[in-house]
Amino acid sequence: MSGDPFQVHFHPKLGVVIYDPVAQMGLAREQMRLFKVGSMTSSTFMRGIVSKDLNACTGDAASQSAEAVGSYRTARTGRRKPYCEQCRRHYGSVDFGVCSDCTGIRCTCGTCSCVSSSRRRKAA
Repeated sequence: MSGDPFQVHFHPKLGVVIYDPVAQMGLAREQMRLFKVGSMTSSTFMRGIVSKDLNACTGDAASQSAEAVGSYRTARTGRRKPYCEQCRRHYGSVDFGVCSDCTGIRCTCGTCSCVSSSRRRKAA
């Protein structure tokens, strides 16, 4: 996981979380957005409260969350566009989830690759 642009950590209350520098866009300096592997969603937290309890993710926690981290990696790199096709919000500036069906990023408006792929028009 060292080649990834994001960092995998363990938090005593949140479990395994991913800190992605790209997902920090639009946040105030005192905030941070973390992707919670257990719920496959991201949330915004106060940096001073959460960051002091972040530790390296090793051992059982790392091996148990490897598949979910792989899903996040796929969703992060598999985006065709850096924004939601429905509401036009940039994925780096909103809390989001990962769809279990298409492993794509699901925006807070509910749109993911499942929805957008059915909306695409065929070439004439």
